[in-house]
Amino acid sequence: MKNVLFFLIPSIFYVIFIIKLFELQILKGEEFSKKAIENHFYTINLKPARGNIYDRNGKILAGNIVNTKIFIVSKEKELIKEYENYIASLNGYYSDIMDYIDFSSISSRRELLKNIIFVPITSRIYPYKELTPHLIGYVNKDGIGVEGFEKVFEDSLRGKEGKIIIPVDVRMNIVDKNKIIYNFPEKGKDYKLTLDIELQMFIDSLVKNYEKSAVIVMKTNGEVLAMYSKPTYNPQIFSRGLTRAEWEYINNPDLAPLLNRAISGLYPPGSIGKVLTTLIALENGWNWKNSMPCYGYTIYGGNVFKDWTVHYHISDIKEALEVSCNVYYYTLGRFVGLVKLTNYLKKLDIFNKKFTFLPQEKISFVPDSSWYMKNYKFIPGGAALNLAIGQGELLLTPIAISMLTGAIANNGKMPYPKFYFGQIIKDTFKLQFSDSVIKTTREAMLQVVKGPRATAGYINWKLYEYGFNINVAGKTGSSENPHSKKTHSLFTLFAPYENPEFIITVVVETAGHGSDVAVPIALEILRWCLLHYYYQ
Repeated sequence: MKNVLFFLIPSIFYVIFIIKLFELQILKGEEFSKKAIENHFYTINLKPARGNIYDRNGKILAGNIVNTKIFIVSKEKELIKEYENYIASLNGYYSDIMDYIDFSSISSRRELLKNIIFVPITSRIYPYKELTPHLIGYVNKDGIGVEGFEKVFEDSLRGKEGKIIIPVDVRMNIVDKNKIIYNFPEKGKDYKLTLDIELQMFIDSLVKNYEKSAVIVMKTNGEVLAMYSKPTYNPQIFSRGLTRAEWEYINNPDLAPLLNRAISGLYPPGSIGKVLTTLIALENGWNWKNSMPCYGYTIYGGNVFKDWTVHYHISDIKEALEVSCNVYYYTLGRFVGLVKLTNYLKKLDIFNKKFTFLPQEKISFVPDSSWYMKNYKFIPGGAALNLAIGQGELLLTPIAISMLTGAIANNGKMPYPKFYFGQIIKDTFKLQFSDSVIKTTREAMLQVVKGPRATAGYINWKLYEYGFNINVAGKTGSSENPHSKKTHSLFTLFAPYENPEFIITVVVETAGHGSDVAVPIALEILRWCLLHYYYQ
């Protein structure tokens, strides 16, 4: 028994030793190695410069400014204070972050500053300030993308961190500057957007007298030339910290400046909704040549449904859209019926899908019978009539209106929006209507601008005055606004009619009729596009 214990006890200690050795060298070897290095080296982590974001012409929308940060590598308080006083004597003050001018005053004396490491650091800058935040977004104080493009593409924009590894002694003074290891950071990926900042600036000048608006300008190939939303804000404030006034402005629930109205604003489309009704009624067998009188109202279920004016006689559906006759479209609403009308609408991409990669985007809304029963406990008798003229609970975003207009312009299909070069677009919005129905609707939208009683006839004669020999198709809209007696002003167009290149949608909140406000704005945007892209 004694012999067994004599061999067993050393064996147990030996096994314990082996296990401990395995733990120290294998399991915790990296941790202890790191601690050993830290005792001899001082490491400075280097943040990379974010990738630049350019407009289509190479102008920087989001870039970087470079400053210099001072690292005094020492544990000796007296030495640190001595360095700080010396730098203050050169610049008149001391700060550990210097711009180019301050750094230049001491760069020639770098050899005297043996315990100082100068490190370039970058800060995000938005040269066009209030013109781009709803698409570009912004970064926070830590340089991390919080909203818009900056957030969605954070991983590729951020780049890869670097390190400076500095040999130091026990007092953490630099031993030998020649042995410093520099692992420089890698700059983030650059992006070139389809956006034209000059056009964005021009749009801003057109809506300066209006408090809230949204504008989208697209090419028929899906490229977004402009995406504008107002009220706007300066994205720079989030990287430096907000003042009380800025905080109150940003959080004002009425203004909602952070809201990207172009993709998140939900509006009754007003008479632009009649384009949808035209497509659905024709697809369900309505003869486009049907005529009818208009006395300025119709009666249904004991209720009077008014028109915005008396049109006397409407010869066909094209003229009905041209003059935006409510009475004619009330009849179409009754002809199709609520169930068919809402079923057709719900099948369209604009009512069940998002068109952009921006998380803030909202999907347009169409009510149906079940929705009315759930929310009202009954189905309003005139629901189909109101929906047929684009009023009631029907809600569209400006981006959805643009996609609808683009699909009609392209004879039934429209590529999803393209925001940057290199973006792969696989999805296409397709109108589920026959070619003849789309053709008739397309012709009706031409009459809205060019017909003898056109509600957007201002565009036709103004283009002639400007010397442009092109045809334009579109649709005006004036939608009800529960917060004001004034309606929202809307207009959407595509041009040139024969070979479309541009789609423009304008929404101006609480501004009046579409023909009075949105139409002139859209005209000037079209004129700008023609001069800069079409006649080049």
